[in-house]
Amino acid sequence: MADVICVDGTVLGIEPVPVVDRDGRTYEVTLRLTRGGMAFGAVGERCGFFLAALHGRLAHCRDEESPAWPDPDDRFPESSVEGGLRSWAADEGQDPEVLDRLERYLPRDRELFAFRYRDPDDLAATGELRCAIHTQKTWVAGPADEGSSRGHWRLARRAVVDAWGDAGVGARAVLTSGQLLTLLDALLEEFAAVGARYDPEEDGALMRRPAG
Repeated sequence: MADVICVDGTVLGIEPVPVVDRDGRTYEVTLRLTRGGMAFGAVGERCGFFLAALHGRLAHCRDEESPAWPDPDDRFPESSVEGGLRSWAADEGQDPEVLDRLERYLPRDRELFAFRYRDPDDLAATGELRCAIHTQKTWVAGPADEGSSRGHWRLARRAVVDAWGDAGVGARAVLTSGQLLTLLDALLEEFAAVGARYDPEEDGALMRRPAG
């Protein structure tokens, strides 16, 4: 089970539940949530492939130089909305600059993922699991001999993971991009253990590998 430490000190556990086809073979996963070792909720959306793709995007983003975010722990990929639009533009042969024109129509608060019960054959639950990128601002005062008015804002980006249990209780964890990547590493290992393994192809695309 993959887990993270919440801001209140409790441990949020995330365990994959295999989704099988008519022949009993795993082809996707849903997620079961625990908090402090106790059942907390479940996320019914089949999300293994999406999280595997996010893992690749996050790892690539951390390896790229960024003048705006020199610390790799502040680097995160685009939200799922932006990523989807870029894929659409590439598939349709659209000029990438079309995304700049669409910027004003996109929500300002964008999530990396948001999972819940969606389809009739998903794991029935009322829980949710969401991850959004927040920018934290901390005022750093200048040296005392330069006057109290001197200083600057220090910016940091963090992934805020919110989980909601079936009883309507919430839990939150705040992660650097490195910590989020570690969580995704652990989840992909858990996915493979239950038969849902995703490997990158030469062109960067993902292919699900059958169990065995």
